Amino acid sequence: MKKYLVTVLIILHVISAKAQNSGEWYKSNPENGSFGIELQKAYEFLKLKTIKKSPVVAIIGTGSDIEHESFKNSIWFNPNETIDGIDNDKNGYVDDINGWNFLGSGDGSMMEFTMFEGDREWLRLKDKYADIIFDGKNYFKYENGKRSYYSPIIPSQEYQYFSSLYIGNKSKLAGLYSSFINSLIIKEYVEKLDNELKIMFPDKSRKEIFIDDFQEFFKKNQHSPKDSLKELALFNIMMYANLIRPFSENKTPSWENVYDNFQNKQTEFTQNRFIVDLKRLGTDTRKQIVGDNYRDIKDKKYGNNVLLTSNSLNGTMISGIINSIAPDSKIMTLIVLAQSGDPYLKDIAHSVIYAANNGADIILLPQQNSLYPPDQKRWISDAIKYAKKKNILVIVPVSERSDNLSVIEYFPHSEMGGKKKFNNLITVGNSDVNGMPSNSSNYGVNKLDIYAPGINIYSTSPGDLYKTDTSLNFGAAVTAGVAALIRSYFPNIPAERIRRIMIDNPTSREGLMIKKVIMKNGKKINADMFFEELCASKGILNAYNAVKTAASIK
Repeated sequence: MKKYLVTVLIILHVISAKAQNSGEWYKSNPENGSFGIELQKAYEFLKLKTIKKSPVVAIIGTGSDIEHESFKNSIWFNPNETIDGIDNDKNGYVDDINGWNFLGSGDGSMMEFTMFEGDREWLRLKDKYADIIFDGKNYFKYENGKRSYYSPIIPSQEYQYFSSLYIGNKSKLAGLYSSFINSLIIKEYVEKLDNELKIMFPDKSRKEIFIDDFQEFFKKNQHSPKDSLKELALFNIMMYANLIRPFSENKTPSWENVYDNFQNKQTEFTQNRFIVDLKRLGTDTRKQIVGDNYRDIKDKKYGNNVLLTSNSLNGTMISGIINSIAPDSKIMTLIVLAQSGDPYLKDIAHSVIYAANNGADIILLPQQNSLYPPDQKRWISDAIKYAKKKNILVIVPVSERSDNLSVIEYFPHSEMGGKKKFNNLITVGNSDVNGMPSNSSNYGVNKLDIYAPGINIYSTSPGDLYKTDTSLNFGAAVTAGVAALIRSYFPNIPAERIRRIMIDNPTSREGLMIKKVIMKNGKKINADMFFEELCASKGILNAYNAVKTAASIK
C-alpha cells in the first residue's frame, strides 16, 4: 500500500510539474512554488457538493473556435433560435445561435481593422476645430498663408475636449496634424525674422549669417514682448540651428539653410507625413461593411453570426481557460474586437445587453480605455447598470500602460455610474508564476481589485491546437472561471457578493516589496512598492479560499 501511495505521489508530482512547465501553472498551489489559484484544492473541497447550475459566461472580445475539441460541448446555445435565416426570437439578430459578431456584415464578412478611439474622435471633429490656433489673446487660422481671425469666441466644452485628444496623447493623428499646424506658425515667424535679420545685418546675405549672428539676434529677442507663438518658432529654429544643443557635433547651418527648411520643406514634410498616416490610421470600413451608424445607440440591427474569425486566437484561449476551471459553464461569444484598433463603445454596450437578455451570469469585457467619449460613456454605464439589475458579475482587465489608476482614469470602473458604485464590476491585473504582478500593468489600490494568473498561460488554440501565451485578458479570464465555478455550486450568491468573496480571500502578498514599472511625469521608471499599494485585495486570486468562503454563506 505504501509503495502504491509513493508511486501515485510521484506520478502526481510529474503531472504537476508538466502542467506548470506547459503553462497550466495557474491552477497550482502557491506552497508548491507556483502562485496559481489552488484549483485542485478547490475541486477536493467541492467533490461532495452538488453542481446546481451551468452558468453562462459571455466573452466579449475577438471571437472563438467554438468547435474546439476541448470545449465544444460547453458552448452556449440560444434555445429560442434556429439556423433558418429567420429571427425566430425577434431580438434583431438573425440565427444568433451561439452569440453574435457586432463587426460583421450581412454577407458573412467582418471588419478586420478598427480605428483607435482617439483618432476616431479627432477625425469626427477635425473639420470643425483642427485649424484653430490660439495666440494668447485671439483665435485664428491660416488662409493662403495669412491669419484669418475669428470673432471673439468662448472656447466650448467640445473644443476643449477636442484639444485634450492632442494634449493627452490620445490621438496619433492629432499629434501629426499639430506638427503641420506648427510648421505654418514657424513659417510665418521665419519670414518675420528674416526681415528683422536683414535690418540688423544689412551687409550680410542669408549665406553669411552664422552662429555668432544668431546668438546676438536671439539675445536681443529675449527682451521683446512675450509672444508664445514666437517663442515656439524661436525654440524650433534654435533646435534646428543647434544653438541649444551644446554637445551636438552637427555644424550650425547658415540662416539661408534655416530659412529654406522652415519656409519650404517643413510644411510639405509634415503635411505629407500626416496624409500617409491618415490612410493607415484613419481608414474605417464600418459604414461599408457593417452599415450602421456607430454613434446611434438605437441603430442595433447589424452584424452576423460568424464567430470564428482571423482574430480568434485570444478568444479561443480565453474560452479554454474558463472551461478548464469551470467545466460546467457555458460559453457565449460576442465579437467587438478586430485585429487592431479600439472597439466601438456601442458594440460593447449592445454586447452587455445581449448577454444580460440571454441569461449570462458573468460577462468578461475586452479592455479598459482612458478615453470614453462623453456622450457614449453613458451607454456603457447604462449597460453595466442593466447587468447589475440582472445579477451579473462584470469583469474587466486593466490595461498594460503602467499608469496609476488613482491619477489617470480608465473606463469602465466602479464609480463611473454616479453616486451608486457598480459593486458588480471587478477589475483584474495579470500576475506571473512567481506571484509577481505584470511589470507594466496599471495599478492602484482604489481602482484595481485583484491580480490573477495571466502570464505564460497554456490553453486552447484554433484548430484543436494548444499553446502558451500571454494576454492582458488572461488574468480576467481566470477570474471569470473562478466566478463561474462559484456560480456552478452556489447559484444564489449575488454577483456583488461573489466579487467581494474573491477580493477578500486571496493568496495574500501583503508586506511584499516589489519592483514595478510606473509612469511618472510622462516617463517609465522603476519603483519599489508594497504589493498592497497595487490592488485592493493585497494579493492574488485563490479559488480554494473563494469556494470555501462561498460554502459558508447561508
